[in-house]
Amino acid sequence: MDRRLKITLIILLIILLSMISFAGIFVQNANFMENIIPEYKLGMDLRGYRAVTLSPSNETETVYYDKDGNVVEEAAEDGTSEQVPINGEDVLTKDNYNKAKDIMEARLKALGIEEYITRLNENSGEITFYIPEDDMTDMATQFLYSRGMMTVEDEDGQVLLDSSNLKDISVGYRTLNTGYTEVYLTLEMKEDAIQKLKEISNTYVASTNEEGEDTTKSVSVKIDGSELQTHTFENEITDGVWELSLGESTNTSTINAYLNQGATIVILLEDGTIPYEVQLDQNRFIKSDLSLEDGIIPAIVIGAVLLIAIAFIVLIVRYKKIGLFGIISFIGYIALLLIVLRLTNVVFTIEGIAGIVLLGILNYILLVYLSERLKKADVADYKNTFNKSFVQILLVLVPTMIIGVVFSFATWLPAISFGTIVFWGMFISAIYNAVITRCLFLNSNKNKV
Repeated sequence: MDRRLKITLIILLIILLSMISFAGIFVQNANFMENIIPEYKLGMDLRGYRAVTLSPSNETETVYYDKDGNVVEEAAEDGTSEQVPINGEDVLTKDNYNKAKDIMEARLKALGIEEYITRLNENSGEITFYIPEDDMTDMATQFLYSRGMMTVEDEDGQVLLDSSNLKDISVGYRTLNTGYTEVYLTLEMKEDAIQKLKEISNTYVASTNEEGEDTTKSVSVKIDGSELQTHTFENEITDGVWELSLGESTNTSTINAYLNQGATIVILLEDGTIPYEVQLDQNRFIKSDLSLEDGIIPAIVIGAVLLIAIAFIVLIVRYKKIGLFGIISFIGYIALLLIVLRLTNVVFTIEGIAGIVLLGILNYILLVYLSERLKKADVADYKNTFNKSFVQILLVLVPTMIIGVVFSFATWLPAISFGTIVFWGMFISAIYNAVITRCLFLNSNKNKV
């Protein structure tokens, strides 16, 4: 292929990558144009976050006594009453505070929220969560302070089973012979509750007396005191596995609503019940220190642009045509890197941005090193010089690749962001420069091929 044609095609490819990276790919979706390239996923330190503080509830409840000092449900004649904290001292312990924190964190993870910071005061039980501000934040907040207590009660309000009897819970669906789709919860009881469920399933059934009057007995299934449904058993349950129907329908949206309801219940119950009643003390948005309004980001961008401009000028002045092709290559590399990071849903934090800066510096050094070696190379040894120089500098950069891999497996999001970005950057750099930069440099001079 002609040397000029190769260069032209590569430049057009880089222009295309730059347009996709910095503008996007827009397609018609209904009445508007939609960018099919994902948006950048920003960490809490860049887009702001929600501060949610929870603590053991300090509310009280009225307890009534009869004249003999026995607890009764209503005020009794000649009786007394007192205000009693709903959280007794026996539940306000460090172990329970840590258990509550673990349950709350498990719920956040079940919601797909991996980026959060937790602060626990083991003396007061106050727990503060810093979580990302997005469409899931309000729901996540509700999951944090919901106790997650399921009770199965008789018609008099007596608790027959509760969350402590649960071994496992899941949501599922099946197609019935009627053509309807049924969504149901599968509640698997612990060993000591299997017999209890068997007795309940034999007691709370549809029935009539000798006179034909309805004597059906049912139980009330409640989540945190709110009734989910009343239920009458049709069959005896002997294995401790109760399939509780949430509803059935042929309508897709209705089925999805049942599935969402079931998934919500599973998240609330599968990791246990918070040992005490919780109150919400704080729920406020905290703006990022690096916001456009504060002018910090624009100042950083302007400074970066000036530094890049100076670096580009140095390349052109010192290496002429090779320097110009080095600039073109550099722009294409950054554009491709940003596309890959968006497509792989990498979360950008301040540390991650530092990783991009590091990659830019390393790639610039690579271009300078190659340009310097080629500038001094003989015409006949041009290709061999590039190949040897490229391999040499790649070997020098191997430790950086290893650092990226190690940080990618960290548990702290800023470290993960930095490591993942560095890993992708080094991987792309090796392939991109071996193909694109090599082709540009080797075709930069018609006498040096």
